[in-house]
Amino acid sequence: MVFRRYPLSLYAGALIIFGLTAILPVGYMVWQLVIGLIGQQASVTSAIVDGRQLVLLGRSIVIALSATLVAVAIGLPVAIILAAKDLPFKKFFYFLVFIPALIPSYVMAGAWIHLLSPAGFINKVLISFLGQSATLTVFSTAGCAWCLGISFFPVIAVIVATGLSEIDGGIVDVARLSTNRWGVFRYSILPQILPHLAASVCLVMIFVLAQYGVPSLLGINTYPVEIFAQFSAFYDDTAAVATALPLIVLVVFLIFLQRWIMRSHDYVRIAPSSETDNPIKMKKLKYYAMGFLITLFVVIVVLPFLSVIAYTESFANIWQTLRSFSDCIATTSLLALLAAVISTAIAFFIGDYLVHNRNRFSGILDTLCWLPIAIPGTIIGLGLIKLSNNIPVLHRDSFGVLLLCAYVGMFSAFSIRIFEAANRRADPNVAEAAAMDCCRWYQRLLHIDMPIHSGAIAVSMIIVFVLVLGELNATVLLIPPGKATLAVSIDNLLHYGASATASVLCLIEAGLVIIAIVCALFVLRVSRKILK
Repeated sequence: MVFRRYPLSLYAGALIIFGLTAILPVGYMVWQLVIGLIGQQASVTSAIVDGRQLVLLGRSIVIALSATLVAVAIGLPVAIILAAKDLPFKKFFYFLVFIPALIPSYVMAGAWIHLLSPAGFINKVLISFLGQSATLTVFSTAGCAWCLGISFFPVIAVIVATGLSEIDGGIVDVARLSTNRWGVFRYSILPQILPHLAASVCLVMIFVLAQYGVPSLLGINTYPVEIFAQFSAFYDDTAAVATALPLIVLVVFLIFLQRWIMRSHDYVRIAPSSETDNPIKMKKLKYYAMGFLITLFVVIVVLPFLSVIAYTESFANIWQTLRSFSDCIATTSLLALLAAVISTAIAFFIGDYLVHNRNRFSGILDTLCWLPIAIPGTIIGLGLIKLSNNIPVLHRDSFGVLLLCAYVGMFSAFSIRIFEAANRRADPNVAEAAAMDCCRWYQRLLHIDMPIHSGAIAVSMIIVFVLVLGELNATVLLIPPGKATLAVSIDNLLHYGASATASVLCLIEAGLVIIAIVCALFVLRVSRKILK
């Protein structure tokens, strides 16, 4: 049954906001590149075919592959454990595994700078056992890959765990009759989760390739770092986009590849699966599996943050930093909240449209919704700067509006995928009954769809809020002199060696994340009570 669930104006409004914030800045920069090719063909072509491009491309790919390898090595066993039917406290461990994704990657890199400094905890232990020569440093390609890999392994873990929860138990049972445990995994389970594994690998590579903060902090020159350097040093936005062209082509290819691989599969589930035919079981190994997850959490999260706490020096320094950066903290929190609300609102209607209107336009829209993920945030930032110079209403003094546009444009795509998955799994009978019982669209929205999709709303709000808190790619371009967000302040302090103040701001950012999660869980609990 096909019917219009909401007024056309709501869908149109959501699409207009998404188009203005996500599509227009990128389209404008592409247009500028085409104009540059026509008017300044020699300079633009030299920027594209410059020998440094091969070096940048090679380094970026090496870091992306290495970080993805780290993410897979950690994420795949974690996914198998999370998907196990008999894993105790499954929701708790899902949350535990997802925490590294909620910590900005540059904060993680800053913590590992402390741990792997000459006087850091890890190097002290290595020296005591292996001698003075046995030291490690994070200021390298391997260190960059490690910091990014441990930040994005939850992407592998959660998506592959979703695939494991959907496998056909009958095929696994047949395989058990003719082969051992490894054979069951290789010939029965692996082929069924291969789309989720391949798609998650593509997504991790995309996220790593678009990273500015970690490579910049560790002194590794990659494409996003080079784009920022081209614009900030020479104010040559056309050369900056031309420099990024190989990266854009590569990332767009990865986007289409993972989209073709996944087809109609869901990337994530809002809640852990509890199907009775789930063939994945830990049995006697479940306690070892729980120990592995806890140990992993201690190594990846607890140990780095203990080093951050150690560098805060004193409570007086914490209080002084809180007072000095109060405006910055308030501005960042307000922008993150507004971006989360706007992104969730437009994603609610776009996700609904994509699922319930299968036509040529929805197919094009579905492809366009991947564009903000594929395009580096620096390109969106450059596009907004150019647009602000040509639109009288927008100017650099209204940096808050520009930042808000950038955040909505960059992160609403994640929310759209969440609501698309939620709408696919919603009971169509409830939707049809609601259409007959609720004569007004706002009644349906408030009393039916919002309670049903309360989980998706909470997840979308948390993800966008956290992503905005840690965003650097576009922010470093859009923020004017004398102004700063929390992410920019931490990045600047880490670059200048002000470890104590940077550590305090990292803890404040972690506190904001915790507050956002608690608020979202409270709203989710209240909405579920209303639904019952």
